[in-house]
Amino acid sequence: MLNTKIHSVQIEQAVLAALMTVSESYTHVENLLTEDDFHATRHKLIFKAVADLDAKNSPYDAVLVNEWLASHGMIEQAGGEQYLIQVMQEAPSSFYNLVSYAEKLKDLTTCRKVEEEAHKIIQKAQNLTVSRGELVQEAQGLFAEINTEQASESLFHIHEAAANTFLEMHEKMTAAAAGKTMIKGIQTGIHDLDQKLGDIEPGCLTVIAARPAMGKTTMMQVIASNVAIFQQKPVLIMSGEMPKEQIAMRMCCAAGPADISKVRNAPHMLPQEEFTAYTRAVTMFANVPLQINDTSRPSIANIRESIRKVKHQYGSIGAVFIDYLQIMKTTKQFAREDLKIAYFTGELKAMAKEFDCVIVLLSQLNRELEKRPNKRPMMSDLRESGAIEQDADQIIFLYRDEIYHKDSKYRGIAEAILGKNRHGEPGTAYMHAQLKYCQFSNLDSQAIEQIHGLGGGV
Repeated sequence: MLNTKIHSVQIEQAVLAALMTVSESYTHVENLLTEDDFHATRHKLIFKAVADLDAKNSPYDAVLVNEWLASHGMIEQAGGEQYLIQVMQEAPSSFYNLVSYAEKLKDLTTCRKVEEEAHKIIQKAQNLTVSRGELVQEAQGLFAEINTEQASESLFHIHEAAANTFLEMHEKMTAAAAGKTMIKGIQTGIHDLDQKLGDIEPGCLTVIAARPAMGKTTMMQVIASNVAIFQQKPVLIMSGEMPKEQIAMRMCCAAGPADISKVRNAPHMLPQEEFTAYTRAVTMFANVPLQINDTSRPSIANIRESIRKVKHQYGSIGAVFIDYLQIMKTTKQFAREDLKIAYFTGELKAMAKEFDCVIVLLSQLNRELEKRPNKRPMMSDLRESGAIEQDADQIIFLYRDEIYHKDSKYRGIAEAILGKNRHGEPGTAYMHAQLKYCQFSNLDSQAIEQIHGLGGGV
């Protein structure tokens, strides 16, 4: 093995110290680091101990790591108990920098691989019997291996992918024959909308956009409740705008139902049946796989960290809801606002694929639509719309005509306008709006036909 200077004992120690200090910290690096990212043998062994303990759902503080190393006959190779104490005492550990340290270790690993391959090329170049064509070809091949190591893990022949789709079809046909449903992704719970969208499959980025007062947050909560309660799939809500208690209160009101204004401002005036329903909802949520992070102005790193925690807790994650795009933050500098939006939507789309879940992103619309006679949203009303249009699989605009026309014939009706539907046709779905109960609910087929008879909301 090449004797390299490309490593950092200090960063390796910092990562290990952070892992052994903070409970469940391994979840933040489990998909990022391997033993090979540590240069020192003793550090490889300590990391191996942490990873194995985590796999067994065991804590991995310094005491338990020491026990693991001793039981596996590795304690001397790892430097002994004294070295573990030294790492814990002297390493500049910071849990908040754990992922940054891990990324740095990954960079150093790549640099070592480049150095190793370059050394092989130098040795070949010094062999005067090798032709320049062979030398260049071998050099290209060696360096290409570094780039393709990760890519090869996600490389599949078309036949394998096609066979998988056939198996999926067969499973759905079998389920249908048995009178069962087989939802691969998530559904909104609004039947008219689900008929048009079908399943929103894992890996999709879905955008819900509207002007204020149209019900973006309510729509988010409706879908989140349907996924977590009825589909029993784990859900994460990143609520950058509302505190967790407000989100919980609104969801309990919807489940009750109970009047949100009375619950918030005058609970003593709640009718007995609504108070009982609200209490029942609070109890019901004890068994629902739904987590809330109300960090103000979340970053991509915040979201990724929370998804990892939820996935570690439940074993999978069905959907992530982010409220909302325009208040997300980043330390990166961008020359234009549209480039920043493109960064967020690109990262979120990649994250949906990485964690095999649906990400639902709320977004504001431009004020310009207020100047039009017909204020129903369209794609150009999205703020910095180019990147959103490109990255989103579905774009749903919410519209309530009564906000602009008090005598509207569509009072109590909300429209979900599909501006983009990657796996289906655009169109408009209709639902009953009861925002005093924080609800959107299903209309019966007769009511939907009546709306179409009135002109379909256009």
